[in-house]
Amino acid sequence: MTIEYALEHPAERVYALLTDKTFLAERIEAVGEDPPTIKISKKGGKVEIELQRAARRDLPKVAAKLIGSVQNFTMKESWEPDGDGWSGSYLIEFDGVPGHVAADFDLYPTDDGCVYSITHKPRVTVPVIGKTLEKILASQVEDGCDAEIDYLVEALG
Repeated sequence: MTIEYALEHPAERVYALLTDKTFLAERIEAVGEDPPTIKISKKGGKVEIELQRAARRDLPKVAAKLIGSVQNFTMKESWEPDGDGWSGSYLIEFDGVPGHVAADFDLYPTDDGCVYSITHKPRVTVPVIGKTLEKILASQVEDGCDAEIDYLVEALG
C-alpha cells in the first residue's frame, strides 16, 4: 500500500520537522498517543530515529482480542540523502503481537513544494486470521499517517 502526500512546502523544511525530536513528540501527542520516548542519532547525512510509542485505538473485535486496547510499539526509522531529497525506511514492531509493519519512503522536491511517499508492508504471522489482521493493521497505519500528516501541514503553516 503506497500513500503519497503532496505538500506545498519545501522538502528541506518538511525533512527538518520529520527529523526533529521536539516536533515528533508534539505530533505523536497531538494525534492522541502517550508521550513517546525518542532517540535520534545523526552521522554524516544519515539520521536514525527510534520511537517507543503507545496508541489507543478502537479496533475490530478480531484484532482487539489479540492486540488489546493499547498498542505499544517500537518504530525504528532511517533517513538518508537521495538526489535532491531523502529516502529511507522504517520498521514498526508491536509488543506481544506476532507481526510488524515495514515501510519505505521518499521525500522529494516538486515545482509546487514536495511529495512524501510511503509504501507500507504489514505482516502478521497468525494462522488463519493473519491476512485479516494485516488488512486491519494497514487501515490503522493509513489512518495514523493521515493524522500525522495533517499535523505536519498545520505546523508548516
